[in-house]
Amino acid sequence: MEALRKSGELEDLENIIRTTDDMTLPEYDVEAAYGHFKSKPREKTAKVRSLNTRWVIRIAASVLLIVAAVFLLRNQTETIEAALKTNQTFAFSDGSNLILNDGSSIRFDEKNWAENRVVELTGEAFFEVEPGGSFLVKTKNGTVEVLGTKFNVRAWGNKFYVECYEGKVRVNSGGRITELTQNQSVIISNEEITEAEITHQKPLWSTGSSRFYNENINEVFGELERQFDVKVNAPKMNRVFEGIFTHGNLETALREICRPLKLEFTISEDGKSVSVSQ
Repeated sequence: MEALRKSGELEDLENIIRTTDDMTLPEYDVEAAYGHFKSKPREKTAKVRSLNTRWVIRIAASVLLIVAAVFLLRNQTETIEAALKTNQTFAFSDGSNLILNDGSSIRFDEKNWAENRVVELTGEAFFEVEPGGSFLVKTKNGTVEVLGTKFNVRAWGNKFYVECYEGKVRVNSGGRITELTQNQSVIISNEEITEAEITHQKPLWSTGSSRFYNENINEVFGELERQFDVKVNAPKMNRVFEGIFTHGNLETALREICRPLKLEFTISEDGKSVSVSQ
């Protein structure tokens, strides 16, 4: 797109789009055309004409370039990412806001946002949505339809976790629909649905902590890796963790996770990896 813009060809392509959008074909008289066809003399021998291959390739390449440019111009998506160890805030053009948890990302159609408020989320995010039309958050584990204003969505691994802080949201996972109102949450994992009350006013990760409700220890270590940008080497364990770890200090966070499960841990000298043992 930048190369087309600098060369001046982008404006030509935009003109093509405008022209073709306004094009209409003339009415076609089928009967007259058939009569004209019948009146033409038939050739006894078919003539075979060779095509200039290079010319055909050039035409095909030009058509593909125009199609690709039209696609890019009409489908411009914006991607917002939060780096490891960092939360990313973002404001949409309609005044809605979000905070992305570290390692998370969203994609949306910026050009058509006013008519199509749909966000594709990977990871976890807290949304504050301005009233208006439909607002959808799509994840690989399910979709959240906004009927209120403030909610949190988490979709790491195979778990789908939604918290509602204000108003109402509708959660759709595999065709199963759950509606949440203020201070309600739902966890969907392995086709099991668990609803729970929440007492905090914002997701704990946005204030420096990560909260888990009977979640597999490997998913907890995955969140630890994102929050501290470290590599955790741990054996496969079929164990669950319920509790909180804080984001301020790696060693403190490891103690908060490992001590209740009676796990041992060692931090490397450079602080970039952790070894966990039973």
